[in-house]
Amino acid sequence: MKRITGVGYSIPSQDDDLIRLDSLSSLSETEIAIFSPDLSGTSYSAYENGFYSSKRLEYEGKMLYNKESSAKMLEHSKHWKSELLNFVENGGTLVVILCKKEEYIIYTGTKDVSGTGRNQKVTNHVTPFTNYNFLPFASIDFHSASGKTVLPKNPLVIDLHKHFKDYFTFETYIKSDKLSVITFTTKNKDRILGSSFKLKLGYVHFIPNLNLEIDKFISYDNKTNKRNWNDEAIKTGKILVNCFIEIDSSLRKAQEKTPKPNWINTEIYQLKDSEKTLEIIAKNDKEIEKREKENSNLEKVLEEQESLKDLLYETGKPLENAVIKALRILGYKAENYNDGELELDQIIISPEGHRLIGECEGKESKDIDVSKFRQLLDSLNADFEKEEVKEKAYGLLFGNPQRLINPEERILSFTKKCQDGAKRENIGLIKTEDLFKVCKYISENSDVDFAAKCRKAIIDQLGEIVKFPNTDGIELTGL
Repeated sequence: MKRITGVGYSIPSQDDDLIRLDSLSSLSETEIAIFSPDLSGTSYSAYENGFYSSKRLEYEGKMLYNKESSAKMLEHSKHWKSELLNFVENGGTLVVILCKKEEYIIYTGTKDVSGTGRNQKVTNHVTPFTNYNFLPFASIDFHSASGKTVLPKNPLVIDLHKHFKDYFTFETYIKSDKLSVITFTTKNKDRILGSSFKLKLGYVHFIPNLNLEIDKFISYDNKTNKRNWNDEAIKTGKILVNCFIEIDSSLRKAQEKTPKPNWINTEIYQLKDSEKTLEIIAKNDKEIEKREKENSNLEKVLEEQESLKDLLYETGKPLENAVIKALRILGYKAENYNDGELELDQIIISPEGHRLIGECEGKESKDIDVSKFRQLLDSLNADFEKEEVKEKAYGLLFGNPQRLINPEERILSFTKKCQDGAKRENIGLIKTEDLFKVCKYISENSDVDFAAKCRKAIIDQLGEIVKFPNTDGIELTGL
C-alpha cells in the first residue's frame, strides 16, 4: 500500500502520518502527500510576545504576525515551496486541500534607520502575505469565496464525492489558464473548486475544503486531556485514503508505459528516421537555449523599464528607488544618502539650483499621516546641522496611499494634520500616482520643456499638494 502523509492536514488514522506545516520536514518517504495551508495547527503568533495576554499586533487593519513568527513563516514557506515542487517533479502525487485563504502582514526582516541620536528612528519593513504563499504554483491564482454546494465534474472524483459530499465545503476557488482537467465546480459552474494536472513525473490534485475534525469523529481522553480519532473516524479515514489511492492510480494508468532500458539507445538499434528527428531536436534545443538566454537578458531590461510602475503600488525601498527614477526623468539629480549617521530617502538637486530632501511612504488603506512628515522634518534639521550645508533644503513628502487599489478608484490622500504641517513648514506633498503620470508622458515624448514646467510646479507649490501641469493634446488625469 502506498505511503500517504498529511502536511498541515490530519488524516483520521492510528498512524503517525501528520507533518506540521510549521516545520522543515521532508517528503522523501511519501508517495502521496495531502497538503493543507491551514495555519490553525501552527505555532505562529500575532501576539507581541507570543502569549495571548500580550498585545495583538495589527498593521493597517490587518493581522500582523510577530517578528519571530514572521521569520519562521518565511523560512517554512520557502522550504515547502521547494519540497513540494521536488516531490511532484520526481513522481509524487500531491493533493492540495483548498482551505480558507488568509491574508495578513508579516515582517520581512529588513529595516530602515533614519535620524541620529535621540531623533533616530528604526522602521521595520512589512509585507502582505497569505497562507497560499506556502505553495509553489505561481501560475495559479487563489481567491476567497465560501459555500456548501460542491459538484463533481470528472469521473476521477465521483467516488470521493460520493463518500464525502456531506463534509465538503468551498472556502477558496482557483483560476489559471493551465487548468485543463476540472474536477469540482460550484453549482453554477462559474468557479473552479478542483483540478488535476501532471507536472513532470508527478501529479497535482486540488480538491475543495474537506474538514473531518468534527465532534462526530472525535473522542476525548480525560486521563491525557487529548482529543483522539474515534473508531468511526478511523474507518472514514481508511475510505479517504483508498479514494486518494484510486485517484492516483487512475491518473497514472493513462500514462503507463515501460521506461526505455539504456541498451535501447545503442547504435545497433538506431533508426534512420529517428536519427534525423533527433538532429532536428538537438538543433532546436540550441536555438531554444539561445532564445532563453536572450529572454533572460530582456527580462532584466524589462524589469528596469517597468520599475517606474512601482510608483503606483510599492512602499519601502522599491518606492524610494522608483521616486529617484522619476525625479531623474524630471531632470533632477537624485540619489539615496547614507553617511553612517544620517540616512535620507533622496537628496535632490534641480537644474535651477534648488536643493531638496525627499521622504517616501506607501499605505495600504490609510491616508499618508503625520508620522512620516515628522521624520522628514527631523531629516531636514539633521541635514542642516552639517557643517558643509549652508542653506536649509526644501522638503518633499512622496505619498502612495491605498497603494494596492487602482489609482482611479482611490479616495485618500494626505491627512489634514499632514497638510497643515506642510503649509506651516513649506514642504511639498506629492502623490506618486500623479508623479507616474507626468513621468510616463515625459519619458515617452522626451519633452524636456514639460519636465521644466513640472519642476517649477513643485517649487512653486511647496506647502501644498502639488498639482502638475497638463499638456496640449493629452489628459494626464486618466491614463
